[in-house]
Amino acid sequence: MKERAFYLDAVKGIAILCITFLHFEAGVIPNWLNTWIGLFMITTFYFTSGCVSGIQNKRITSKELFKKRIKQLGIPYLWFSVGIIIFDIMWVFLGFMDIQMLARDIYKTITLRGIGTLWFLPVLFIGEMIFCTIRNCKHKREMAVAGVILTLILSYLYYDIWDKYYNLSVVNKLIDAPIQPIAKGIMSWPIIAIGYIFTKYVWNRTKKLQPYYNMLIGIVLLLLSIIMVVSPPFNIFYINGLLCNILPSIAFILIFAVIGYNNIISRFFIFWGVNSLILMCTHFSIFLEIFKVVDAKIIHSNFCGYTTIIYFILTIIFTYPLVALFNGKLRFIIGKN
Repeated sequence: MKERAFYLDAVKGIAILCITFLHFEAGVIPNWLNTWIGLFMITTFYFTSGCVSGIQNKRITSKELFKKRIKQLGIPYLWFSVGIIIFDIMWVFLGFMDIQMLARDIYKTITLRGIGTLWFLPVLFIGEMIFCTIRNCKHKREMAVAGVILTLILSYLYYDIWDKYYNLSVVNKLIDAPIQPIAKGIMSWPIIAIGYIFTKYVWNRTKKLQPYYNMLIGIVLLLLSIIMVVSPPFNIFYINGLLCNILPSIAFILIFAVIGYNNIISRFFIFWGVNSLILMCTHFSIFLEIFKVVDAKIIHSNFCGYTTIIYFILTIIFTYPLVALFNGKLRFIIGKN
C-alpha cells in the first residue's frame, strides 16, 4: 500500500464522514462539538492536497496540473451537476421542490457556485492552481508573502464587508454566485501551502520519532484544537481560525501513522477517504433530500433529533453500492478511464 493511503486517505475519510454527519445531524451533539468539527472538516481536504504535493518528488507545472485536475475535478463536477439537476427535475415533477429551486441549481452550476457540496470542486481547483503557480515561480517567497497579504485583504472584504449585503436581495445572491468560488479558492491556497510545508519539512522528521511520541503529540494537538474552540486563550480571529482548522488534520495524520492501515478502523476511514468524492457529491443533494421527504411525508416529523443519525447511517450504507458502481461501469463520471 502506498504511503499516502497510510494516513492521508484515512484523514480524508474522517473529514468526509464529518461533513456528511453535520449535514444530517440536527440538535444531537453539543454546539462546541459541531463548531469544532465544522472548522476542520473542509480544511482537511485543502491541507491533504498540499501534503500530496509535498510527497511527490516531481514538481508538476501549472499546465500539467490544470490538465490533471480538470479530469479529476472538472469532469465529476459536470456529471454530478447533470445528475443532480435530473434529480431536481424529478423532485419538481413529484411536487417536492419548487421550480425556482431548480432554476437556482442550474444557475449555480453555470457560475461554478455548485449545487450543494459541489462548490468544493471548483474551489479546490482554483486553490491548487494558485499554489502551484506560486510554487513554480522564480521569486516564490516574495510571491507567497504578497499572496498571503492579498488573501487576508480579500478575506476581510468578502466576509466582513460583502457578507453584510449578501442576504439583502436576490440580486446580491446572483452576483455572489460567480464571486464565491473564486474568493474561496483564493482563500484556500494558504492552507494547501501549509500542508505542503508540513509534509516537505516537518513530516519527514516527525516520522523518525518513536510511535508513542507521535501518538502523544497527536492527542495533545486534538485537545489543544478543542480548547481553542471551547475556551480560546486569545481572540485573534485569523490565528484562532488557522489553528482550529489545521491542528486536527495534523493530529489525525500523526495518530493514523501510529495506528497503521492493517486494522478494521483504519481500513474503514481509508475506504471513505479514497471514495470521498462520491460521498461528497451524493449525500447532500440526493440522499439528504430523499430522507427529508421520508421524514416529512411518511414519519411526519420535522427532521431533528436522533432520527437524523439513523438517516446518516443509512446514507453511508446506501453509498457503498454507489461506490462500486462509480468505480465500475460509471467510472468515467469521476474522471477515470
